[in-house]
Formats: sequence, structure tokens, C-alpha cells
Amino acid sequence: MSELPVVVIGAGPQGLAAAAHLVERDENVLVVERGHGPAAAVSEWGHVRLFSAWPELTDAAARRLLEPTGWSAPASGYPTGAQWVSDYLTPLADVLGDRIRYATTVTGVARQGRDKVVDAGRRSQPFVVHTVDAAGNESRLLARAVIDASGTWGLPNPAGADGFPALGEAAASDLISYRIPSDVSDLAGSHVVVVGAGHSATHAVLRLSELARRSPGTRVTWLLRRGAPPTSSAAESGTSCRSVPRLVPAPAR
Repeated sequence: MSELPVVVIGAGPQGLAAAAHLVERDENVLVVERGHGPAAAVSEWGHVRLFSAWPELTDAAARRLLEPTGWSAPASGYPTGAQWVSDYLTPLADVLGDRIRYATTVTGVARQGRDKVVDAGRRSQPFVVHTVDAAGNESRLLARAVIDASGTWGLPNPAGADGFPALGEAAASDLISYRIPSDVSDLAGSHVVVVGAGHSATHAVLRLSELARRSPGTRVTWLLRRGAPPTSSAAESGTSCRSVPRLVPAPAR
């Protein structure tokens, strides 16, 4: 199986970094990405500024792969998602070139010739990566190993504390967003509830608090499991913070 590629699922920050490490070790690698370009998920939240500084956002092997092209790593600052893509992830994808296959969705991973009944010798068999392209054409790739770097962007956490949707969540799905809004102006005058205590929730609350200051009729309620918010910014702006033990998890990233 040594001649088979290592298949990396996802051309986001982790997938591209994994590919860079494999290339540095002279490994045969193929990255499969369902988007039409690198870091498609990051691009969807490109308006959001990261809470990590540039030195924490680039991989060592990726930097070594990029530096011969004249690229230099940004030394400071907190980029937006869009800047992360344009200034680092896209150049990295360009260097990896045809090792990345875009517009291809992985639908399953199995062992060749092995299923739920036939299990003998499973470890000695190559992986079979089932894919479908944008035109609906199905295919299979044989792989020596598979790295799943697809992330969870398309699978947001539900609001129920046990990992399932809260009661009524599915029925109210048209009123619920699991992403940080790029524009909150259309929520002026509304009562908006933010669920969770992570960085995404904090970012959303700060945006909505600014809206509430501009539009006094806007109400923002922050639902938390813990007894206090992770930052006082929202409370100082007049946002209502309520502890709801064992009811609400952190939102999807």
C-alpha cells in the first residue's frame, strides 16, 4: 500500500497544514475539498476577526513550504477570516497545487473488501474513500491512510444540553441562526436571544450590544449554563445575562 496516497478530507487550516507536513516528508498526499476553493468554511465567516494573533495561525511546515515562493508570515495583528484565507491559506493551497481536488464531497470511508460481516484482515486492506463531485459523479479513491480535517462547520451544535435539539428547536428553525451575523441591522427593534458562552457567542453579543445602543428598542438576552458571562462587556452595555443550568450548550464554531 506504500504507493497509495494519504487522503486528507478538507482543505481548511488543519487539512492544509496536514498536507504540508506530509509533503515535507515526501509522502504522496491528496486533499479532497467539497468547496470550490481553499478554506471554504472560513470564507463563510470571513467578516469575523479571529481572537488568535497571526503567529498562532500559521503552521511551521506550511511556512517552510511557502517561504521559497517569497511569502513571509505576518508578524502581528488579529486577522479576519477573510484575511486569513487571502494572506495565508490561499497561498498555501496554491503551493500544494494539484494535490488538492476541489468540489468533491466525501460520502464515506471504508476498508477495501471489508464490511460489517467480513472483518478478517481489515488492517492490511487499503481505505476506500467514496466521493461525489459537483456534477453528481460518484467515484472511489484508494488510500493508505485517511486524515479527517473536515471540521464541524456544517454540523452546528444544537441548543439541547444532551447533544440533541432542545424542545421546539426544530419547529423554530426558521427563527434560529447558528452563525455569527455579518450584519445585525435588520434585527433592530427585536428581542434577540444568544445561546452559549464561547467566543462565537461573545462576538455576537458585542455586535448586538452595539446595535442596542443605536436602537434603544432592541433587547438582547444572553443564555448561559454558567453563573456569570465570560466577559463583562455585554453586561456593561445593558445586555441581560441569565444563567440557565443544564439547558444550553456552547454554539457551533
